[in-house]
Amino acid sequence: MSNLNVKRNEFKYYISNLEYKVMVGKLIHVLKPDGFSQPGKGYFIRSLYFDSHDDECLFEKQSGDMFRAKYRMRIYDTKSESVKFEIKNKANNQIFKETATITKESAIKIIAGDYSELLTYNNPILNKIFIKFTTRHYRPKVIIDYTRDAFMFDFFNLRITFDKDLHSCNTDFDIFSDNLHTIPVILEGKQIMEIKYDTALPEYIHRTLQLDACERMAISKYTLGRRFFKIEQWEDN
Repeated sequence: MSNLNVKRNEFKYYISNLEYKVMVGKLIHVLKPDGFSQPGKGYFIRSLYFDSHDDECLFEKQSGDMFRAKYRMRIYDTKSESVKFEIKNKANNQIFKETATITKESAIKIIAGDYSELLTYNNPILNKIFIKFTTRHYRPKVIIDYTRDAFMFDFFNLRITFDKDLHSCNTDFDIFSDNLHTIPVILEGKQIMEIKYDTALPEYIHRTLQLDACERMAISKYTLGRRFFKIEQWEDN
């Protein structure tokens, strides 16, 4: 099992389907595709989000808290034997991810509510998750599926991703299932572009993407996935 700690700047934009095609057409000439991604096709991602009994993560996001965190499991293949368990911390426009890898068997136990499984790894990240989950009564809330197109530039630790075809499910939390009943997360003909980098965004990338004309937003896939299952009116904001 390995841990990963990543801190970087993150900006998100809504772009149209046409803008997505144009940007991918430009980026393939200046950046290298992610090793798992074929430009225009991408690769599969499934995330299972956890939240407290009173939805503190959702409320922190909707309230615009400067400091907040989300907790999720992530896989890239339903046949995977390992799972990323991640705390995504955010402070203004900076993100700090704490990631540990667990086995499929452990993931199944944790999803079923056996949080003591987290302690078997003697891992600081998983221990932190155990404390949060047991003291604040966390449980699975929603699965988000989507396809990601990704480009990279190692020098600036730059990563540009396009996330499309979002689907959500809040009735079945088996992240390894090939038969989840998911519903589309309607984005009105838009896709999500994320730009992540350590210290600076190269000017030629800014010009290539024409970012000044893009619609920058505080986008949360977790919130988008929950909006069709809202309990309180504020969740729609």
